[in-house]
Amino acid sequence: MAVKVVRVSDLSDAQADESQFGKLIVHQHPDCAQTITLDVLPDEIGELPESETYVEIEFVQPGDSSGQRATLTVDQFNKLGGSKDMKTILTRALGEQRQTRAQEAPPPRRRGRRGGAVPSRSKINYASLEYAGEPHRGRITDAEKELVRDNLDKVNKRLRESGKREIDPSDPTMKGRYGLDGA
Repeated sequence: MAVKVVRVSDLSDAQADESQFGKLIVHQHPDCAQTITLDVLPDEIGELPESETYVEIEFVQPGDSSGQRATLTVDQFNKLGGSKDMKTILTRALGEQRQTRAQEAPPPRRRGRRGGAVPSRSKINYASLEYAGEPHRGRITDAEKELVRDNLDKVNKRLRESGKREIDPSDPTMKGRYGLDGA
């Protein structure tokens, strides 16, 4: 007995040899929370438009704690600046943010005159509400996972206000990392 495997396109159900198929990878779609790969034939795709460069933004209305995200082409984003050059606006804002961070940061530690070592910085406790959910190297402890699960809104608010990525409970990676299966 022989088994024949037939390969068909996800788009048209057209049959073809396995070597003729390409992959159409859908990285972001409003109806799908994860990446999906489709088997397709090249002639089903045709000519793709030139790749654009995109800017992902989030606008938070006054008084709101979360905002609306959007993806714009660079040209659309640049038009937000009106007659001003958006690159200049971004450069100035980045400089101001760096200056603000530098003013808020503690002064650097120095060695004493006699070469004595200064005590090293203490470890950050990611299992505290002050640091839970922040991107870091190393293992995420059960205590940090529990703290994030129990205080997700507070953690995301702190992360958002400090300009860091938020924890998305619909993201499969974040679900696994923080045990957010019930979220």
